[in-house]
Amino acid sequence: MNYFDEIRGQERAVTLLQNSIKNDNVSHAYVFLGPSGVGKMLTARAFACALLERDDEQAAIYFKDGIHPDLLIIEKPENKTTILKEQISQGMEPWLALKPYRAGKRVVIIRDAHLMRAEAGNALLKTLEEPPLYAVIILLSDEQNLLETIMSRCQPVRFFPLTEPVIEEMLTGRGIEPEIAVRAARLAQGSFGDALGFASGGEIPHAYEIAGEILLALAGGEMISVFDAAEKMEVNPELITGMLETMLRDLVIYKHSGRADSLVLPDNLQLVQALQDQVDPAKLRRALQQLDELRRNYRRHVNALIISTNISYTLWEALQ
Repeated sequence: MNYFDEIRGQERAVTLLQNSIKNDNVSHAYVFLGPSGVGKMLTARAFACALLERDDEQAAIYFKDGIHPDLLIIEKPENKTTILKEQISQGMEPWLALKPYRAGKRVVIIRDAHLMRAEAGNALLKTLEEPPLYAVIILLSDEQNLLETIMSRCQPVRFFPLTEPVIEEMLTGRGIEPEIAVRAARLAQGSFGDALGFASGGEIPHAYEIAGEILLALAGGEMISVFDAAEKMEVNPELITGMLETMLRDLVIYKHSGRADSLVLPDNLQLVQALQDQVDPAKLRRALQQLDELRRNYRRHVNALIISTNISYTLWEALQ
């Protein structure tokens, strides 16, 4: 069984991992680096399953039920914002101390490794320095903020944003209507996870309307619009801020080119024409960078209203 068949748009990573198995050159530790929602977890599972299946002919049965005894997945606990030291020292370390039960390897996948606390990272480092011969540890990170000492002991595998056609194909393959799939793919900026979330909720038209209202109100200059905007974002913060980001990008593009066919979302034409005379492209580009950094905090379970207020203020400043 080829567990890699479901992965789209990450051919370089898949080829590297398949060759490492084929050539019996598997590292004791990997770090999968790239944006969220582009297939890191799917690839990690596929790699783990392919590794364990080499010595366990019945592995597929256990994988299907999610109970293979030689696969451990560590994730951020519910209602927590970080991966804790105890998950490494009291969870992973004793588990790895036991020899494989069915396969020739024991595989640990640490999801969202960029959310590890410093003490969790230091605990992990001890295992990476002297791993058991049968251990394979896979770290998944959306950001390159891991300790340098951890990075130096792992083989990096890069993941990249997916193209819009790939995302559209994946969405329509799940029964999403083509028109919605196209718009979701454009909004998602390379993340299938985001695109699926946008498309599945059926909220795109309503969220698009809210985002347009927010941008026009912020451009009006009244400070109260910052707080009104933050409250409106509560409907669907990630979707609405994603639309705001796309609208700003289209505004920058149209300001330079004046061409409607260059817009990411053609529906933005009326909005960008209304705002183009009052905006400074340099301020918008700085705001886009800040917006991208602020949006990441939604997934860290930081107070959403605080994040939305900061985003609203950033946009308000950029539009004055």
